[in-house]
Amino acid sequence: MRPTIVLFPGSLGDGLCFVPALRKIAERHHEVTLVCRGTAREFFDEFRCVPSHASLRTVSLDEARFAGLFSQSAGTRDDALAEFFSPAARVLSWCGSALPHFKQRLERYLPGRVEVWPFFTGQTDGHASAYYVRCLGETLTAAERRGVQVELSDRWRDWGEAYWRRQDWVSKQILVIHPGSGGRKKRWAAEGFLQVAAWWATRQDREVLILLGPVESEEAAAWHGAGSVETVLTLGPLGGLLHRATAYVGNDSGVSHLAGALSARGAVVFGPTRPEQWHPLGTGLDILRSRDSRPTSAARDGITLDEITPGQVVNRLRACIESHAPSHPAPRARSVPERPKV
Repeated sequence: MRPTIVLFPGSLGDGLCFVPALRKIAERHHEVTLVCRGTAREFFDEFRCVPSHASLRTVSLDEARFAGLFSQSAGTRDDALAEFFSPAARVLSWCGSALPHFKQRLERYLPGRVEVWPFFTGQTDGHASAYYVRCLGETLTAAERRGVQVELSDRWRDWGEAYWRRQDWVSKQILVIHPGSGGRKKRWAAEGFLQVAAWWATRQDREVLILLGPVESEEAAAWHGAGSVETVLTLGPLGGLLHRATAYVGNDSGVSHLAGALSARGAVVFGPTRPEQWHPLGTGLDILRSRDSRPTSAARDGITLDEITPGQVVNRLRACIESHAPSHPAPRARSVPERPKV
């Protein structure tokens, strides 16, 4: 079977918003090669996102052979690109739409079988996931509008349970906090997260786990007093921790999108970005939106406690833990794997 090649340039959060469209592509065409980069590629490699009858292979968009696609000049036929694209049934691309020669260059290898759309950057109303599906001539189903879940492998589910046992957390309620984001303007004030963590930890049967990504890892010392700290986990073990958590709090970030897709419960703080366009696709995360919604270009460094208060977050978490019974059964007895290296 000839594969359908999909070009997608987004990061982790963008990739999770793309899941409904990718599933529809896989349902139609069965064999898909996804050309993407970074954390989005890591996500699609680690989490099952397409129907069981379909296959998904990922390739890095940063490979040298793809650089020629983005040249400003028309260029000539490239043997490396011909070898990659010519065997395909079609190409669907969400990058290169603003380049005058991009589609023309691809059609050298697949005449009449290339479609190119703009990458979603908030330029139209509605959620990013709805935009990508609409490009395919379809709409989100009722189930997709309620939320999209992805499958966590047994390997990382067991890793999360083993982590809980090492920490002696099996009988405790754990709040996972991710205070970072890809942009400083999207980050709630650290003091807000610290106050929420302090409230959660007032009971002996509760603990706080703070997850820091590469951008925030140098801040680790400032967070140690608020709870246990994990830095720069790969997405598989990160998924294991998010799945096992009692509640979650974070900013508009890729990690929050992953938490939503893994059915986490809790709250996500939005400031400059519009939740109507970017909210995580899970059903368990409440959105707290700044009273002073503003564009990302505004001259403000993050979301202040005047815009969203710790009390608002605490109220959402209190409602979360009071209205839901624990969702995780007692873990099975297994050997304890070591923390994976990055």
